[in-house]
Amino acid sequence: MTTPKKAAKPSARKAPAKKPPVIKKKPARAGIGSGPLDLSALSSESVTQLEKSICLACVLDVFTRHMGLAPRTAHLEIKRYTPSVAELQASAVTRPYFAGQSPKDPCPYCGSAPKWHAQLRVYRIESGKANDASRRELVKSLPKSEDQFLVLEEKGTQQHAFFEWLDKISTGLDFDNPAWLSEASRHYLNRKEPKSDWQAAFDQIHSIRRSRRLETGWEVDHGRLFLSPMLFDELILVQYLLSRSHKAGGLTFEGRYTLHELFARLRNSGYLRAVAVQAVWRLPGVRRAK
Repeated sequence: MTTPKKAAKPSARKAPAKKPPVIKKKPARAGIGSGPLDLSALSSESVTQLEKSICLACVLDVFTRHMGLAPRTAHLEIKRYTPSVAELQASAVTRPYFAGQSPKDPCPYCGSAPKWHAQLRVYRIESGKANDASRRELVKSLPKSEDQFLVLEEKGTQQHAFFEWLDKISTGLDFDNPAWLSEASRHYLNRKEPKSDWQAAFDQIHSIRRSRRLETGWEVDHGRLFLSPMLFDELILVQYLLSRSHKAGGLTFEGRYTLHELFARLRNSGYLRAVAVQAVWRLPGVRRAK
């Protein structure tokens, strides 16, 4: 008698191992993200950059302990808060803002860990004909998601912007070194005509003079930079304004001028008439400019 063979059990096949999903990262756009923006298309004289850090633990403490808000409400208020222009530009750093310390250091006010600190990069761009098109393109290129960037506008006069630029430039000049005249000239000409390569021009010159031939613009000839009469007079005025508080009068390429001497010089050269300045009554002893 034969014994029937038992049916062989089907062998259990191992399921193929699942491959981990491949995550493709989108290429980062130039100037976008946590890094600094690409501002090469803008005039360097019209851009001011600064960095500040803010302690969110300090802000949360004010909202919850001092103002009595619930923690959830306080977090919502922090997310929707928009700082003012004056707050971002304030020269004095006060709580909850701080600056000038290592990213690993605790908050100088409450001692909170770095995870509570947020870094703010502030770019201030002065409006003008030379920058407006590039500035608009830069704003359009900024990502709109996650509120990574905030664009604030501040209205001001051209005069106010000019004197703010003078203050910014004067902080980096050594008025005891005669070389400041050339450095200040490069800054102003770069502001006046930002599309020109002034650094390359200044690398090959040793003096700046008033041209007797040019009516507008400038040219380099045998190591000398010649400026049109109106442009040279503007440069003399800028040099005076930068150095007017340093010793007596203001130092220029043509020597040191008092205010009365400066206006007489600009009146005789025709500059005041060219810029439609009819009279000056600000200080005693200054005669009317005709």
